[in-house]
Amino acid sequence: MSDRYNDPIVAEVRKNREELLAEFDGDTKKLTAYLVAKRPQRIAAGFRYETAEERQARFAWSRQQQEILEQKLASV
Repeated sequence: MSDRYNDPIVAEVRKNREELLAEFDGDTKKLTAYLVAKRPQRIAAGFRYETAEERQARFAWSRQQQEILEQKLASV
């Protein structure tokens, strides 16, 4: 990969993902089960997870913004 696309943040995320998956022998189902089991502790510690309703509202807003942009571009 060229240096032009070498983003150190992306590289760090990929490295962390590989290390985390290695802890679970590359089994994404085990990793998912672990993360689901840890969720109550994280919520108690102050983490906040997006609800399904919030996610749908965010997607709807994004679609609306895209439609507005497309309308503006079409009128040019």
